[in-house]
Amino acid sequence: MGEEAENMACKNIAVLMTGLDANVQAETLRGIEDYGKACGYNIAVFVWFTGAYEREKHNVGECNIANLPDLNLFDGVLVFANTLHVSDNRIIVEKLIEKLDCPVVCIGCKIGDNYSVQTDCYYAMKKLVEHFIVEHNMDRIHFVRGVEGNADAEARYKGYKDALAEHNIPFDIERVTQGDFYVTGGRKAVEEILSSDLEFPQAIVCANDIMALTVSDLLTTKGYRVPEDVAVSGYDDTEEGKYHIPSLTTVRSRIYDLGRTACTILIDVVDGKEREKEVLLTDEIVLGESCGCNRGDKLFVDQVNRLKHSEDVAQRTKIHQLIMLEKDIIEGQDYDSWSQSIKSFIESINPEEFYCCVNDNFIDNVFGSDAMIHDSTETEDLLPYTDNVQSIIVYKNGSFKRGTTFESKYGLAELFKETKTPKTYLFTPLHYLDRTFGYFVFVDDVFVRNSSIFIYWLINMGHTLENVRRNTLLRNVTKHLDELYIRDSLTGAYNRFGMERFFADIKKKCLMSRLNMQLSFIDLDNLKKINDQFGHEEGDRVISQAAKILMASTTKFSVVRYGGDEFIVMGNIKTEKEVEDYWKRVNKEVEAYNASGKGRAELSLTMGYKIFEVGPDTSLEECINEADSIMYEKKKAKKNRR
Repeated sequence: MGEEAENMACKNIAVLMTGLDANVQAETLRGIEDYGKACGYNIAVFVWFTGAYEREKHNVGECNIANLPDLNLFDGVLVFANTLHVSDNRIIVEKLIEKLDCPVVCIGCKIGDNYSVQTDCYYAMKKLVEHFIVEHNMDRIHFVRGVEGNADAEARYKGYKDALAEHNIPFDIERVTQGDFYVTGGRKAVEEILSSDLEFPQAIVCANDIMALTVSDLLTTKGYRVPEDVAVSGYDDTEEGKYHIPSLTTVRSRIYDLGRTACTILIDVVDGKEREKEVLLTDEIVLGESCGCNRGDKLFVDQVNRLKHSEDVAQRTKIHQLIMLEKDIIEGQDYDSWSQSIKSFIESINPEEFYCCVNDNFIDNVFGSDAMIHDSTETEDLLPYTDNVQSIIVYKNGSFKRGTTFESKYGLAELFKETKTPKTYLFTPLHYLDRTFGYFVFVDDVFVRNSSIFIYWLINMGHTLENVRRNTLLRNVTKHLDELYIRDSLTGAYNRFGMERFFADIKKKCLMSRLNMQLSFIDLDNLKKINDQFGHEEGDRVISQAAKILMASTTKFSVVRYGGDEFIVMGNIKTEKEVEDYWKRVNKEVEAYNASGKGRAELSLTMGYKIFEVGPDTSLEECINEADSIMYEKKKAKKNRR
């Protein structure tokens, strides 16, 4: 029973988060994975990348990955609540979790009455500001806030204000910049400081490392020295801050413990154990060089530079692969080319497992010849995942496997199958703005973690697919307009413009392949009599039926409506038998139609055909005249028999 015992169905934890490119989120997730997988749980991470500075429709399309699974299928849900900076996205997640039957643990801040694990941002920021006041004797301290309304951001802001108050330093709103936890917040702070009439600050305290690093770098380009001219600090103790020159003074959150503790509480609750509703972890101040406390030596700087060089080489390699991928997709413009381009890239990064899952209408909507520009552009039509999705590209154990179709509510069917060991499944959206194409799933892979290149890849995939879709629409519209130009509006057969075009193709094939051309001239009998007796509506119906039979009876000849009651059928042939067989099929269909009683008037056709050896000087008009003459003789003979 060894193998059978090992192959057990894992339990599943769903994780909803944004910003896996940040070290804070990546390290918190690592804590979740380590504990959850050790307890036999798969970790299914539904991750998106949004910022307050991005377009609304892009944010909607990104966060839509949270709507993919039926979260009640999971044993429990973990939510990175403090990363929900975009208010609309926060509302989406809050609505999702408020109707769940399974336990929910929020990380970073509370949502509703759910369990939560947080860090004490207030106390740590207060102590950091006091460090500048007491240890560095500073009182001109500028503060760069995080996203307004975010629990961590507000706690850090309050810590700053209370530290000033306790040391009798007047609070000045002019020394506060409303940031956003992103590069844009740091840039805004520098612009406000440099344009302010206030005396230049002695220190700039930022609500996170990203804004602090941006402030430090921008001020350096403006000629200011950090920390000699101005001290700078952040919050989060990121890898970028550690290896920055100067290294960043910051606050180290117990981010790994944050994830591990949240996962511990969730599994305890799943197992029926009692747990406290709120857990608060303490943070720790890390004194770097940017406040003036610690100065690095040359050896350390050299080591950092070598490390950065090594990372730069790896990044350049990845970027080159991404550029080639985009080039291949744009040049391909069809499904097979697109699919092969994705496969080539996936082979180059060689993940443990990879799945490209798409809506069941994906191929038709993006690459299909019937996709048209009048398709819906409303978000409610573009955004949802279809009930069933297809895994069109599957990569496991170094090779590509056959995909499957499954219900989208499962996210990935493999999650709910028996497995030897638990895994981490990272789900990321494939979309352009609010148009959903599908999603990618990386299993136990490092490419997606703490990587801005991965975000570029994701956005690039959505953009290139949208370019392909638009080019498909353009080709389809052009083809449709062309069809209108060369088609007869009543019957759908080709008109004289179409006839000229197809004769050129037929002539070319005759000259290159030693084929002959057959040209049949057809006249619809008694059309005037039908119009007089039954009306023009019935006459038009008979004309349309004749064209329908002529076109349905062949796959290789072109059918042309030459005049009111005249048709031409022409094409390449090897033997005359091909023409004879065609007319046998036509006559059989005409007899069947008349016997059916569907029409008030009888359908009757007279035709004459001739086989031509086509040369460079062959005239279409002369060929038509010869076939017309043969038809006319048959028509006279038919009248004489009556």
